[in-house]
Amino acid sequence: MPSIPADPSPSPQLSGEERQHFAREGWVGAYPLLTAAGVKRLCALRDEVLPRITLPDQMAGATDPQAFQRRPWFKSMHTLVPEYFDVAGHPDIVGRVASLLGPDLIAWGLTSTLSLPGGVHRWHVDIEHMHWPGVSVYIGLENNDLGSTLKVVAGSQRMGARPQDFGVGDEASAVAAVQTRVPEARALRVPVRPGEFFLFHGQLWHASHNTGDRTRVAMIIHYSRPDARVRIPLSFDDPVRWHAWQPPCVLVCGEDRYGINRLVGRPEPGSAT
Repeated sequence: MPSIPADPSPSPQLSGEERQHFAREGWVGAYPLLTAAGVKRLCALRDEVLPRITLPDQMAGATDPQAFQRRPWFKSMHTLVPEYFDVAGHPDIVGRVASLLGPDLIAWGLTSTLSLPGGVHRWHVDIEHMHWPGVSVYIGLENNDLGSTLKVVAGSQRMGARPQDFGVGDEASAVAAVQTRVPEARALRVPVRPGEFFLFHGQLWHASHNTGDRTRVAMIIHYSRPDARVRIPLSFDDPVRWHAWQPPCVLVCGEDRYGINRLVGRPEPGSAT
């Protein structure tokens, strides 16, 4: 399993060419991260933490002021599982994200996602990144290939809008909408294998459709600068309803000079159970 070394060697940085690719396409990668044993361990931990968290289909009812103190937000997995915390702060990821966002970074969200055979997730932008800027990281875990990986519309991060704003319902309409402003835009499946990761812009239009016959498991981590005030959305379409509870964040690089988010340290082993 990856962990954060006490005295880490210099973290990998994105090259100038990679940063240009990210600015143009909205994503860059993939890069190696996990061994097969590491992938297996992260997937096993997912089953342990799921009973303790508020899942996406439970969000609308979590209106109590202390709701997320009792059952944490589903994007707070890295503050519950030590191994997830270690992945969120791994130098191979953090160094590359810092190349884009700067030396001070927080990981404000981490979730493990599952896509059943035939499963479809609509074209969208994570609503949080429409309200504060950031970079997301996709880590392929089990059964990631071109038939199950994330789909994106390259260049769509330049839209400054969401697919819903254009009535997008499928891939063809997503591409057509983006091409009105970014003529070279195109849809693609980002190639990533189990144990690898890639970076994508917080406002990149993305979706998934698992066309394979096996369940796909992946991990998504969200990063921003510490000057972004992180909140928990209770709805995913306008007008967004925000919960009063401040979610925990992890400082993974540099320092926090703002003090507007609730920062936490590495959870104790066994805290996910």
